[in-house]
Amino acid sequence: MPDPDGSHDHDLAQPHASRRGNQLVIALGSAMLVAAVGVLLHVFSTRSRDAVVEGSVIDLATPITGELTQLSVDVGSQVSRNQHVATVRNVRASDGDLQRLRTALTTAQTNLEATDRELGLLQQDEQVYARDALDQRRLTVARQGNQLDRLQADLARERHELAYSQRDLKRLEQLFQAGAVAERVVDKARTAMLANQQQLAGIEARLRAETNQLEAAQRDLNLERTRGNIDPTPRLQETQLRRKRLESERVTQQKRVEGLKAELQSAETLLNRQREATIKAPRPALVWRLLARVGDDLQAQQKVIRLIDCNHRWLVATVTEATLNRLKIGSRAHIDLIGEELDLNGRVELIRSGIDRFSGGMNDNPKPIPLNQKALSQVQVRILNDVPAPPQKLCFVGYGARVTFQ
Repeated sequence: MPDPDGSHDHDLAQPHASRRGNQLVIALGSAMLVAAVGVLLHVFSTRSRDAVVEGSVIDLATPITGELTQLSVDVGSQVSRNQHVATVRNVRASDGDLQRLRTALTTAQTNLEATDRELGLLQQDEQVYARDALDQRRLTVARQGNQLDRLQADLARERHELAYSQRDLKRLEQLFQAGAVAERVVDKARTAMLANQQQLAGIEARLRAETNQLEAAQRDLNLERTRGNIDPTPRLQETQLRRKRLESERVTQQKRVEGLKAELQSAETLLNRQREATIKAPRPALVWRLLARVGDDLQAQQKVIRLIDCNHRWLVATVTEATLNRLKIGSRAHIDLIGEELDLNGRVELIRSGIDRFSGGMNDNPKPIPLNQKALSQVQVRILNDVPAPPQKLCFVGYGARVTFQ
């Protein structure tokens, strides 16, 4: 039975209060433990000041002056390598040089065709003259052979007549010594013999001349002073000289035609480039900013699109120089993006100590730092690509962040 004064209810309330107290002590202890762990992590880890995520910038410019007629991307768009992103057209590009080259090429081709036709006619004439010259040589050699045969026959006859005259003279001289004939008869025989000797000498000379003529004819030579216009040999030689001269001119004309064709092709390519230019992305990237709009008039080399290479991001964190003994190249870093729950990972790739302490001159003395000013250092952290970079947030380029070095 409970006491009338209520002491039994008081005893029942004490265990409940004791349990709440224990829970409160445990919660306070856990909070103190977490705080202690946080303090230890803060003491044994290096933290930086706020930094900004940066990325490799790629500016795409127009190579020609003209109007931006097409823009196929927008801010935040992902582009691939060689992707067409914009088109610029210049309708005022002049084709005067192109027309001049076309006229010059037409003239050169016409001259070349005329040279080819003349060469064809010369080759036909050369064939005719060569055939005629060959026939003339054959006929000349035959004629000279016939004349040589006749002269040899005349030579043999004259030799016989000379031998007869010599015998007749000898016989008459014997008769004259015997007194059988008069001296006049002997003189007449002697005169006849001398005439036969002279005729024989003349025939021998003609025979030597005809032999030379035959040899010249066989070698296609002419021993006469001139050869008439109807002679095919000089005409053949003249035609051959003209053909060689025309062939040399044709080589020059052909080179000119080929040069004009190449120049015309280059001019057409240049004119097409001046009339229209296609802008392409050099590598995979993200559209960071549009520097022009469709319809804008652009000058050559004016920037149109700015890209960011999301695979090449970094940030430059500032730490005190006293903490550099905890850092080294290749150290891992934890990047806490401000305003984002997503954290990034990185590695230290450059340490630059003594900010504003080195003047940069080779002969200048370093600037002293006041005693009450902490020396600061810059640590460049390359952001790893193990965490996806969302295009809709521009790969976090430009975001503020705090870096914790592990």
